[in-house]
Amino acid sequence: MLLIQPLARQLALALVALPLLLALSHADAIADESTEPKPLATVVVTGHPDATKPGALRDEIVKTESINAREIEQSGATNLTELMSHRPGVDVQVECSVCNVRNITLNNLPGRFTTLLLDGVPIFSSVSNAYGLDMIGVNGLERVDISRGAGTSLIAPDSLAGTVNLVTKRPTQDAVEVDLSGGDFAERRGTAYAAKTFNGGAFAVSGTLQQHDSVDGIGYGISQYTGYDRKLFGLALFLDDVGGFKTKARYDHIDEKRMGGPLGDDYDAVRASTTGNPFNFSAGPHGSPDPNTWVVPADGTLADPYNDGAFGLAQIIFTKRDQFAGTAERAVGEGKLRLAAGYAEHRQDSWYGGDAEYFGRQKQYYLETSAQVPLGRALISAGLAYRYEDLHSQSKSLDPSSPTFGIQRTDADTYTYRTPGVFLQFYDALFDERLEANASVRYDDNNAYGGRTTPRVDLLWHHSANMSSRLAAGQGSRYPTSFFELEHGILAAPAVDRSGAKAETSNNLSYAWNYADDRLAVTASANYTRVKNLALFIDDTANSGNFLLLPAASPYTIKNADVVGTWQVTPRDSLTVGYERYQYDFNATDLQGSLFARPDYRATLAVDHDSGPLDMNLRATLTGPQDLAKFYDYQDTQRYNLDGTPKPDRSPTFWLVDFRVSYQWNQRLQGYAMVNNVFDYQQAKKDSYLWLDVDGNLDVTHIWGPNIGRSYSLGLKITF
Repeated sequence: MLLIQPLARQLALALVALPLLLALSHADAIADESTEPKPLATVVVTGHPDATKPGALRDEIVKTESINAREIEQSGATNLTELMSHRPGVDVQVECSVCNVRNITLNNLPGRFTTLLLDGVPIFSSVSNAYGLDMIGVNGLERVDISRGAGTSLIAPDSLAGTVNLVTKRPTQDAVEVDLSGGDFAERRGTAYAAKTFNGGAFAVSGTLQQHDSVDGIGYGISQYTGYDRKLFGLALFLDDVGGFKTKARYDHIDEKRMGGPLGDDYDAVRASTTGNPFNFSAGPHGSPDPNTWVVPADGTLADPYNDGAFGLAQIIFTKRDQFAGTAERAVGEGKLRLAAGYAEHRQDSWYGGDAEYFGRQKQYYLETSAQVPLGRALISAGLAYRYEDLHSQSKSLDPSSPTFGIQRTDADTYTYRTPGVFLQFYDALFDERLEANASVRYDDNNAYGGRTTPRVDLLWHHSANMSSRLAAGQGSRYPTSFFELEHGILAAPAVDRSGAKAETSNNLSYAWNYADDRLAVTASANYTRVKNLALFIDDTANSGNFLLLPAASPYTIKNADVVGTWQVTPRDSLTVGYERYQYDFNATDLQGSLFARPDYRATLAVDHDSGPLDMNLRATLTGPQDLAKFYDYQDTQRYNLDGTPKPDRSPTFWLVDFRVSYQWNQRLQGYAMVNNVFDYQQAKKDSYLWLDVDGNLDVTHIWGPNIGRSYSLGLKITF
């Protein structure tokens, strides 16, 4: 510890010095040459259709899929999690049927292994991701870049599954856009975006107001879809020349209130309702024979009637977040100097029914400086980074069986991470530039977990102007936190003991083949990922009195292959088809049911028609069966329905289909209509999210399918 802190200070103080010296020394060596930067030695694949069409890749050595502003609009997505649907290798995992925690999964790995970047700056954490991903709007984005695989980004070594990078749109002309929509379940949404350009720069302002009622599709009186009231505000500033630097800065404010469990939005009334039974446990498939209780599977008797009121199954979360991300880049001779900074302050006030009340506060800082300089034909990048992340909290157990029941605790799950890092990357183009090779290594020194080295190698072979292959091998390393990202139950523990925790590590090997011409883009890929030291919370309250954060005894391995292609059938019509297949290898007992069920396969279909003012877009995904018995560890904890019968071992196959149509009435006015989940498929109509253990204890995390049925919405978009 004493050695780590001086190293952190030295790296932080030297954060600017090394890349500046590297860049300036190179500038001196070429002072007699033109100061105009020359293109780097890369090969641009020609003949591409739109590089953001599914099946096409960006012209980068790392396999990168993109979603541009046009596709974002056609999808009808209102936030980042909605945008991630219907894409092979990418999905959104709901991790609680009551509070609707969502995470983005890449290659079907746990969502906490996906690193989110804002303009290339990592300022998100397990705390902000828990409820924050739904609050990330897509208004004002130029594109979203998705890179699957461990260590795909030099600045995000914790990306065990890959990265999702949100790229802010730089305005090129003055514009004002207002988008108003409404639909089922009292869904109301209004967004505004305004941009102003000026000599040497531009700025943009965006805002979103969005509300949605909680939804119960089967009559429990317990929501499957969480209601919310969401307010977003953003500012972006672009300056083309600040001492030679081209800068981009973005500030966002987020304010959301959500409640799951009881229906409605009267938070105070729900918190005050602590006795009686407002729910109907007889509703839905395999409902209880008694609306006030359920069957105890161990002996077939009825449990004591439920008497915890509306609050007993409520989860109420108020979130406020302020974040900033800024980058500055300038040419230095033939090289480039980059500076980056990020800041986030996250506040969460939450009430988890019969579990606990929790008030968390987090701050994050990020600093980075790097330089790229040519060395002969090659290109070398070197940089320094510093990350700071903490968590402070106050909590109180509301569970009468807990030894800490009613006791106010401060910083039971607190942590402070300081992580200085250094990275180096070497790039070269060989064999008449048919082969591009990239090798990188990064070292990070975390004050709690010590030093970690994460290497990665990427190879890109150009078979022809239209065909290429990419081979990549890399590692990632993530420092697990004591935040309750895995288990609400830890809130009842006096403290979380992290002394036995280890960094979660990932080894990844991937291959991708890509073909693209004027009308067709196809990418096929295969991936192998092995995760070690998967973090688990172990309830040791009977012995030490604490929850223990420990690594799993055995690894979690996923092998998957996917293919996706887009065919421009006519100038107005395109067809996209995708398929992905997965093989999971893990010991369910060792992982203790900490995973969420994932499918054996998925198939995706998209049809787009653009005939002048009329756009029609169809998106469909076929989700294959999921091995519920293995993922949810039935061997050690069999799950039961409320009538005492066992839960199914496998989930059924199902389609999820969304449709959107828009019409551009004139230059300023567009109308649109959407139908989501056209066939009204809901898990709760087949298999309840509620489940019992053998002793009749109730939980809400039996999840494998859609949590909301068919919904309609209409909207108008006005452009000035």
